[in-house]
Amino acid sequence: MLGRSLLAYIPVNLVTMLLSFGNIIILTRILSGQEYGRYAIAIISIQFFHMLFLTWTEAAMARYYARAEQDNEIPTLLKTIYVYTLMVGLLAALILIAGLWFIPMDASLKLLLSVALGSTCIKVLTNLSFEYNKASHNIGRFSFLFCLDGLVTFLLGVYLILEYDSGALGPLIGITIGVFVIMLIDLPRMLKNMKGGKVDHNAAKKYFNYGFPICLSLVLSYALSSADVYLIAGLMNETAAGQYSAGYNLAARTLDIIFVWIGMAVTPIAVTTIEQIGLEESRKVMKNYAVALLAIALPAATGLALIAEPAGFILGESVREEAVKIMPLIALSSVLCGLNAFYAQRAYMLSGKTVDFVWALAPAVILNIILNLWLIPLYGLMGAVIATIVSYCLAFVLSIYLGRKHYPLPLPIKECLQILVLCGIMAAVVINLKTPETWPDFVTVLARVAIGGLTYAACFWTFNIADIRSLIKDIAAKIRNDKDNDIDMVEVAE
Repeated sequence: MLGRSLLAYIPVNLVTMLLSFGNIIILTRILSGQEYGRYAIAIISIQFFHMLFLTWTEAAMARYYARAEQDNEIPTLLKTIYVYTLMVGLLAALILIAGLWFIPMDASLKLLLSVALGSTCIKVLTNLSFEYNKASHNIGRFSFLFCLDGLVTFLLGVYLILEYDSGALGPLIGITIGVFVIMLIDLPRMLKNMKGGKVDHNAAKKYFNYGFPICLSLVLSYALSSADVYLIAGLMNETAAGQYSAGYNLAARTLDIIFVWIGMAVTPIAVTTIEQIGLEESRKVMKNYAVALLAIALPAATGLALIAEPAGFILGESVREEAVKIMPLIALSSVLCGLNAFYAQRAYMLSGKTVDFVWALAPAVILNIILNLWLIPLYGLMGAVIATIVSYCLAFVLSIYLGRKHYPLPLPIKECLQILVLCGIMAAVVINLKTPETWPDFVTVLARVAIGGLTYAACFWTFNIADIRSLIKDIAAKIRNDKDNDIDMVEVAE
């Protein structure tokens, strides 16, 4: 089941990867370093607002769909979540946007942040639709809507910058229009699925008690990875914030896509398994999940560190030089971030003890702020990266330690050590790979990625890590059986 689910989400992640790198490649070229810094501040503000006020309803959709389906309560689940989302989102947006105008800052930045907060209040409606389709294992519809939303948002944002010189405001307007496109397509269906349901205030209280600690934990997690952009802008300048954000996005976004891809595929399976089968079977799912994360994320991070310098051609010149310097260490911090957010956190999600994840993260966030205030004036952008790595190490250790008290999260240490050895072999091969100096940077990057990937895959297969040979054979057999069934159905129809 895990292998098939991972394959089903490949189109989503290919589009996500293309759009993510497209954003980095194009926006760092058509926006100045200062404007890109402002864009980064706006996007980070969107995420903080969304996580703090709105993520609890999305988390409830993901966690309680399987139970509602079993109890034939899907219409009530949907109506309750949508009504509370609208009430909380609109109230929070109005309060925060009004409050912005009392904060002493540039008027254009105030307008930018107001549009950003307004757009995310609307976007939560499409996110609920995405979560519904994932939870119901309707991967095809989710893929179509998610990809369409990303394409509309990206293309409109670039068009508005080029045609109307809208600066950082263009992509935010693109997000808002993209939301309305998806709403026109999917909201009528969601309203139809709510028919016959009622707003269950007791259920909403349960959803909030489950989901709000997740909101807080996500805010704290995001603060670990992104709040330093605010500190860099304050202690240095907005251009430095843009340089840091560009380097962070180029390195971290690749790994984020991997973690989100595997997480999207596995989380609905894990929730359904623990609800409908039991704890021990869910632990088997989680162990396979952990190995999949390590097997894909660790070599990807190693590869990013190895190609950081030649990969700098992707970025615009206004941010390139400083961004490239921090990319190798950002790759390491992103692995720690992903393992904490997409693996350690699942112990709290599956056990329902989500509030304890907040306590696991709070000390790390406090440490991160202290280290940033100390190290940024001394070492600039590199100081921010060092602070992030140290803080993530503390967060991961605390999250695993506290989480295992509620849910016996598997720790595949043997497989982790094996994968690290393979990453070392891959790194040795790539470091000793001699490429002509006359080659363009993109050719050098492709060569290193190809050789490194083939080396890692060959070693993984040779040493049969995590019984990969059996997994590949099972997937191949399933594909063959599906084809045979299709042929039989055609013959019967004839």
